[in-house]
Amino acid sequence: MSHPASELLLSFASGRADLTHRVILEAHLAGCPDCRAAVAELAAPGAAFLRSFPDAPPPPALWERLRDRIAEPAEQRQAPPPDLAGLPLPPAAVAELPASRQRRPLRWHWGLARGARLAVLCRDPSTHSILLVGHIPPRRAFPRHLHLGPEDVCVLTGAYADEMGHYSAGEYAAYAPGTVHRPVVDAGETCWVLTRLEQPNLFFGWLGWAQRHFTRPTFFDGKEQRAPRA
Repeated sequence: MSHPASELLLSFASGRADLTHRVILEAHLAGCPDCRAAVAELAAPGAAFLRSFPDAPPPPALWERLRDRIAEPAEQRQAPPPDLAGLPLPPAAVAELPASRQRRPLRWHWGLARGARLAVLCRDPSTHSILLVGHIPPRRAFPRHLHLGPEDVCVLTGAYADEMGHYSAGEYAAYAPGTVHRPVVDAGETCWVLTRLEQPNLFFGWLGWAQRHFTRPTFFDGKEQRAPRA
């Protein structure tokens, strides 16, 4: 299995990981006991340090939130937002999503391959990174593209292959800026993925021509801006 880098796991264990990294890492951790053990080991010194402080009562606002949460019906506490109910997202990943995510439904967009679709799951306000959830049908290929920034991918279901390797459900792939690849989904099962991006992709072929002439490179959020013709 392919795993996140140890530095990223340390960032997660210490609480320094941004929102989009927390969600995608929780998705990977749900199916990877090795990385869960690594995170527990990395978090142990910090937990021991916190236990060394004298006990102090929690703030009243925390008790109020806990009481409100406990008062909710169990099925309401456990159920994901309606627009996420049919997605193969682990509960721990859904739990990391901000409360504002639950007040607006996902907006699905063409996934640049026949039958594929993508939607912005969340954004981090500090790093401006985004997390996309999407699926590509069996045997479909995502167009060849260049990464302007780093990309992280967690496979939720199915599998795909590209120039870097083969990635199955639960595996984590990290692509450096400058990577060029063309993912192709395996036969037999739709591939659901979480994809974290810090910069938009640049495409090749006719799609790249259209991107250069008609839109500025943006994320898949349905807000592409028209650019003047050359």
